[in-house]
Amino acid sequence: MKKAVFFFCFTISLSSLYAQNIGGIGAQLLMDTAGGHSMPEISGLVKGSSADQFLKATDYIIKVNGTSCLDKTLVEVVGMIRGEVGTTVHVTVADTKEGKNPREYDLTRGAISAINTKSIDPVEAFNEQCVTEVKEMKKRGVTVVKTFPSECGNYFFNFDAEAGQYRVRVMTLDEQAATKGDKQLTISARVFDNASEKEATAISKYDVRDTRGLLEGLVTFKKACVGTISVQLHGDEKKCKAMYVVVCK
Repeated sequence: MKKAVFFFCFTISLSSLYAQNIGGIGAQLLMDTAGGHSMPEISGLVKGSSADQFLKATDYIIKVNGTSCLDKTLVEVVGMIRGEVGTTVHVTVADTKEGKNPREYDLTRGAISAINTKSIDPVEAFNEQCVTEVKEMKKRGVTVVKTFPSECGNYFFNFDAEAGQYRVRVMTLDEQAATKGDKQLTISARVFDNASEKEATAISKYDVRDTRGLLEGLVTFKKACVGTISVQLHGDEKKCKAMYVVVCK
């Protein structure tokens, strides 16, 4: 299993930030998406901050003010934690994303320094865009069966499938925009019943526009099964920065 790292940083006006007197607890977060479920993990602490006094790097923040952080986006969790400087926020942390050894603390929000206010991480932005696209698909009546945020590589993704037709979408964030004559990374996938790999359906039409790539195709299962998506990268894997797989009906 791999851990998708999305640093606790996004674009925000400094003048607006200070005018609103918005503060944080002094924790740098990453989003652990291993196992198909996301949970924010502390990757660093600002010395002398409220979080630094009580929490430790590698703690998971599983609740904020009683609200679960399970499968929340990084931006959503940050929004739950931040508030007026001097006020407190109640957080529940644990040793694991499953909630082992939970502890609760009331942490005082402090001023956010300019050094912690950076431009948005491209991988974080990409995943936020993918989440938004999935929400729009659901609004249009599309049945989303499973989503898999992932780092790039050659991976297998499993989902429970009923008999019938499914659409598989593999969205990617490429290193650079597609230009004429530029040798681009290509991606293909094979989708099959986990018990009948020989009958795999190949998906190979991969299009790149700007830095966004899309691989999409249909697959039909004759019976209920565990469907497997095998994604293969061809060429220089470093050209792919992130991947987001969606299975829908």
